[in-house]
Parts: sequence; C-alpha cells; structure tokens
Amino acid sequence: MPKVTAEHRDARRREIAQAALRLFARKGFQGTSVADIIAESGLSAGAIYGNYKNKDELVQAAATELLEFRLSNAAAIDDGAPPRPPGEMVERIVHGITSEVADLGVLVQVWGQATLDPAMREATTRVAEKLRDTFEEYLVDWYTRGLGLPAGEAATAAASTASLYVGIMQGYVVQSTISTTFDAEAYLAAVSSLAPVAPPRA
Repeated sequence: MPKVTAEHRDARRREIAQAALRLFARKGFQGTSVADIIAESGLSAGAIYGNYKNKDELVQAAATELLEFRLSNAAAIDDGAPPRPPGEMVERIVHGITSEVADLGVLVQVWGQATLDPAMREATTRVAEKLRDTFEEYLVDWYTRGLGLPAGEAATAAASTASLYVGIMQGYVVQSTISTTFDAEAYLAAVSSLAPVAPPRA
C-alpha cells in the first residue's frame, strides 16, 4: 500500500473540513450529522473517521484548521518586499479567510458555540492567538521597516496594538454576517485610511 504523505493527509482533512463548513452554513451545527458530511464530501465513512474521531472533534477542528492554514498563506510576511500598511494587511487576511470560509456566518456560529462549549472555546482561543501572533509579527516588520522605529520600540508597539487589528477583523466578520446594510468595501477602505498606531517617541 502506498505511504500516505503528510501533505496528502492535510489536504484530505481540509477537504473534509470544507464540506463540514458548507453544511454548517446551511444547516447549523446541530442540524448536521456525520452522514451529511460523508455525503457532502463524497468520501467514505472510513475516510471521515480516519481523520476525526467524531462530529464534535470535526466541529472543533474544521474552522480552526482551515483558518490556520489560510493564515499561514494569506498573512505571511513577504521577505524582502516593502511592508504593507496595516490596512492592506487586514484586507489581505479578510479576503484570504473569505476565500477559505465562503460563508463567514459559520465563524459567528463557532464563536457562539464557544460561549457554551469549553472545548470549542479552547479551539477558538488557539485561532485568535494564532491570528494575533501573525499580526504582531507583521507589525514588528511594519514598525521597523515602514516607520523606522528601533527594534525594541517596534516590538513594544506591535505587542500593544496587535489585538486592536484582530478586533477590526472580527468586527468585519460579525457585521458582514448580521447586518444586511454592511458595506464591506467602505469598511476596508476606512481601515486602510486609519493612521498607523505607533507609541510616542521618548
């Protein structure tokens, strides 16, 4: 039997997770069964259970794994390239997440479930920390190369403002889900127009 590579296994898990997220968007968590996920994915029961122990684990892993995968690609710092302004980075990450999770309402469902389920809250915490760490790493680069701050000041500024930008991205997800009048283009344009936050110079 051919050896299954890590890349193949990861791709299969993403395929299953994407099928699950499509169903969660249409039917909600409670209305989706493992049988539904098998049918939606076109895979066998063995393929599903070979990657996830049960529906609860799949629910917890689906959004987190896909978002972590997308963050690793959409938010990577371009080595050697001029640093993007923070507004552009927010837009880049938002578009990357949207391309991976077509219905952002699924994320709001995940966050709602996290208020009731400790295991889900741990999963969403990991994603939030990953997002914050990704943006903090980017901000260190922006403050040093973009604004010319010394390394120590850049690190301090990045640590104090990364959560602000995470909140801006979470606000985009919530407003685009619950408001029929939300203007995504205007929101992202407003973010891009914000003056970069930097600490006062001594």
